[in-house]
Amino acid sequence: METKIVLTGILKSRNEFLIVQRSEDDELYPGAWEFPGGHLENGETLKEGLKRELKEEIGYNHNFDCKLIGYDDEVKNNIHHIELNFIINVKKKDIKVKLSNEHSNYRWVKKDSNLLDDYIKSKIENI
Repeated sequence: METKIVLTGILKSRNEFLIVQRSEDDELYPGAWEFPGGHLENGETLKEGLKRELKEEIGYNHNFDCKLIGYDDEVKNNIHHIELNFIINVKKKDIKVKLSNEHSNYRWVKKDSNLLDDYIKSKIENI
């Protein structure tokens, strides 16, 4: 069985979280708001993969400490999908977001924001 691992970087500054909006022409969930992240590539450690994804998606190229705060997994079509969610504490004023073409917008929001669907809210409900 194939395994696919997705790493999610949840950047938190005080009581706000950085979210990004998927491009409208994206095949999967166009226009949806999410936390930055992506698939772990062969040969990468979790932190290396997370660092690469944050650099690609939002231009974040700083050393950071992160903490695993949760995971989701399911088996679908004989593929084991694993999503690992990491919290990264940052200072908002130090973040200069440069979006990739995968995303069209970003915002700093509180955990009760209407932009967040229930799935995204569940990732941060206990933070």
